[in-house]
Amino acid sequence: MCGVRRSKTTTEPDPTHHERCAAPADRLFAERRQLVDFAFDERVAAVFPDMIRRSVPGYETVVPLTGLIAARHLPAGGRCYDLGCSLGAATHAVLRAVGDRPCEVLAVDDSAAMLSRARALANQDGADARVRWIRADIRDLGLAGADAVILNYTLQFLPPTDRLPLLRKLRAALTDTGVLVLAEKLAAPAVFEELHLDFKRANGYSELEIAQKRSALENVMRVDSEQTHLERLADAGFAEVRVWFRCLNWGAFVAWPKCPPG
Repeated sequence: MCGVRRSKTTTEPDPTHHERCAAPADRLFAERRQLVDFAFDERVAAVFPDMIRRSVPGYETVVPLTGLIAARHLPAGGRCYDLGCSLGAATHAVLRAVGDRPCEVLAVDDSAAMLSRARALANQDGADARVRWIRADIRDLGLAGADAVILNYTLQFLPPTDRLPLLRKLRAALTDTGVLVLAEKLAAPAVFEELHLDFKRANGYSELEIAQKRSALENVMRVDSEQTHLERLADAGFAEVRVWFRCLNWGAFVAWPKCPPG
């Protein structure tokens, strides 16, 4: 098993990591331009922490709690997958939650730009030997012996027909005492959609930025309802599924292969 870098156990995000990630500000859609489909390229990677903080209600709560949920299921020497890891926020949350416990975290993303920046940010603190950064399509990745799988804000970017097969694959890879943590944007009543737009406006996005980003995402991000997620997780073979977080049209689920004790 990989070596361990000593860290302090806490539910709070690493302030130095987040301060470094906070700049530059997201201005990608501030000027009118010819739009193409949204992609996690170098420009997005550079501003991603600011973009997601200002776009996703509850993000700064979901990430550290994701770490706590995963850590609760990670025994000494256990394995966690962070699928669609982006810049590694959930990976860092897991490491902080487990403290000094030896474990293995496989942080996977298919974006070279995101993964390169994730590695660079991690190395600024001194690389933690418990993490392996892997560039791969999560649909093609070999998975086994997983005590925890994190799938935050990732399933929504896969074609709908690929979602159930992936979840079945994750169910098969999880140990009987393992857990899946899933966070997504949800199809929701119009009032929540409007409040989400108000959230973006309150965070400084202009009407042009909101409209252009929505157009760029239209063909690449397809969201499901809460009920669809619950039914699909059951179809994938999970014995127990719960919604553990909800904020407007964003939510997070926890799914167990076997019913958890109690």
